[in-house]
Parts: sequence; C-alpha cells; structure tokens
Amino acid sequence: MENLRRFFAVIAVISVLNGIGLLLTPTVVLATYGIESTSGAVLGFRLLGLTLIEFGLINWFVRNSHDWIALRGLLLGGTVGYVLGLAVSVWATLAHVMNPAGWVLVVTYAVLLLGYVYSLWAGTQKFATK
Repeated sequence: MENLRRFFAVIAVISVLNGIGLLLTPTVVLATYGIESTSGAVLGFRLLGLTLIEFGLINWFVRNSHDWIALRGLLLGGTVGYVLGLAVSVWATLAHVMNPAGWVLVVTYAVLLLGYVYSLWAGTQKFATK
C-alpha cells in the first residue's frame, strides 16, 4: 500500500507541475515541441493544463485511501488515459506534428503507463487475497 501511495504522490506532482506550466506558459511549451502558437493551440494547451492540475489533485487526495474500489477506478482510468496519451504522442511525433522532443512525451507516457499497470496488478493481487 505504501508503494501505491508513493506512486499517486509522484503522479500528482508530475501532473500539477506540468499543468501549471501548460496553463501559464503554453507558448513556451508549444515552441518546445515545434508546434505553431495559434490561439486555438494556446487555448487547447491551457485547457490541458487545467485538466492535468485536476488529475494531479485527485491523485494527491486519494493517495491515503484504503478503498480498493476507488483506487482501482483511478488506476483503470489512468491506465486508459496513458494508453491513449502514448498512442497520440507516438502518432504526433512520427507524423511530425511535434518535433523530435515529442519522444520525451512518448517515454514519459510509457513509463507512467507501466507504473499504472504494475500498480493495478499489484493491488489486485493484494486485495484479491483478502
């Protein structure tokens, strides 16, 4: 349970920090990935920032829960989200929508996805025996 608590805390910090960056400096982030800073792209990145902050706070506040149903729901939702994020970031990088810095997103999604899958598996093993 302690590992899961740490995992949720790490996800929370990563999500909130990235969300703040996207919310406050979307043009910098867009430039990093070689994406044109149109008003629509800036709005989209700011909305993504708000969503990341929300997701991070949910992870932070649930980290001390012992309710497997709630934790499992968050892990399943996170797994689906990170699978989709991985697929989209791979596509965007290969299609040159993003420059090669897009591979940083691909690796980030992949590593965090592994964390979600492992946590889901480990939690299922632990709570299935009770």
